[in-house]
Amino acid sequence: MHAPHISANIWWITAIITTILFLAVWLPMMPTPRSRYQIALIPLAGIVFLPALGNLRGHDIGELLSIYSTVVLAMILGAIGRRADMRVAVKQGEDPLGTSVSKVAPANKRLTVQLSVAFVAAFALWAWLTWG
Repeated sequence: MHAPHISANIWWITAIITTILFLAVWLPMMPTPRSRYQIALIPLAGIVFLPALGNLRGHDIGELLSIYSTVVLAMILGAIGRRADMRVAVKQGEDPLGTSVSKVAPANKRLTVQLSVAFVAAFALWAWLTWG
């Protein structure tokens, strides 16, 4: 089965939709205003750095948007259903000595597994869409 050709316009739409979904999934999971602010800056960082890196490596805008969209999709899929685990992980990062290890370890393991599987699946999707 060959991958469909997707134009840059479709990738723009996909990037916008995945960004909105990313913010809708991740912002409510963050327990503090500081962490919500940091999450809100992630798409902005992608918008700033991807074109610069693309110019350095000679990638066209369609390829950059496909990379951005699949990475953001992986982050969305990796966090869906893990709100409590994410809150524990963020709080642990902000106060590593204030959280019991026995409570944190299972949450981090589940979150890590889900994020890892999501990134592998997103990379496989991107590879299929890129190289067919």
